[in-house]
Amino acid sequence: MDLRSQICRMPKVELHVHLEGSIRPATLLALAARNNVTPPATDLEGLRRFYRFTDFPHFIRVYLTISRCLRTADDFDLIAYEFGADMHRQAIRYAEVTFTPFTNVSNTRLPFDEILAGLNAGRARARADFGVEFAWVLDISRDVPESRHQVAEWAIAGMDRGVVAFGLGGSEKPFPPDGYGDAFAVARAAGLHSVPHAGEVAGPESVWGALRALGAERLGHGVRSIEDDTLLAHLRERQIPLEVCPTSNLCLGVYPSYEAHPLRHLWDGGLFVTVNSDDPPMFETDLVSEYQALADHMGFTLAELEQLSLNALQASFLPPGRKASMEREFRLEFEQLAAPPDSRF
Repeated sequence: MDLRSQICRMPKVELHVHLEGSIRPATLLALAARNNVTPPATDLEGLRRFYRFTDFPHFIRVYLTISRCLRTADDFDLIAYEFGADMHRQAIRYAEVTFTPFTNVSNTRLPFDEILAGLNAGRARARADFGVEFAWVLDISRDVPESRHQVAEWAIAGMDRGVVAFGLGGSEKPFPPDGYGDAFAVARAAGLHSVPHAGEVAGPESVWGALRALGAERLGHGVRSIEDDTLLAHLRERQIPLEVCPTSNLCLGVYPSYEAHPLRHLWDGGLFVTVNSDDPPMFETDLVSEYQALADHMGFTLAELEQLSLNALQASFLPPGRKASMEREFRLEFEQLAAPPDSRF
């Protein structure tokens, strides 16, 4: 079996992927039509061009356009179900999926509980049809800081309905982490995990802020930590996982190429690295493609890619017993994929 086939079939976990940023272009056209929303393009190719990343303001415009096409609980059911189908296609067995509730409540005027019910209906159908599992990370949009307490309330209220963590996304440079510490303190006290974005378009000071003000247990991106040796030592010593999204970083202009990306250096330096797709259609990628890019451009071996998959599993918020059983399943599948064809049965 060639490397591409092994990457496609190996079991995986994904920790940094946005639900709204994962909607298929064809689905967005269908949602726009059924909700009487004028789409930014009238055909699939035009919509793919609109999705294609050009700069961060365009990225935000695409994101808001996508959100405006979501109107009903059934819409949220559909996008969650299709997300599960895409997981199955890529052999992703478990994911922790970021969703931005304030934007969607504002656009739809639906109560948050109704939106969450739709999301969970799709999640349940995906589990039944594809055998995949995923949980929710509800995040604050930095650009709407006044929403932070409301989002924390929603996240806490959803803890018995699949919400496992509290995040922070949006425009990183103008909105440092410190301004959101009060909402994170409430969420963490209730038992939610802390997974803010930091160290993507802003530098090490953003990562330090996420660690100190928000009690970050994992870091969304975190790649700019490479610019601060003291920070690298801190992350290495405490084995704080980084949710690295290489293609996203390239599209956002954080690094000019895969070869210039610091992921290899972070990995070789003993940091706890995971690999993720962020917003797949917007960046013309998926998790399989991210793993393939590591092999093609950064010299990652199959054994290292397998360890990246196990890293993501260990960095997840699954219960310890479930992690242990999944790790046994993953290792057995790795062995079977590596075995000669006539010895697999």
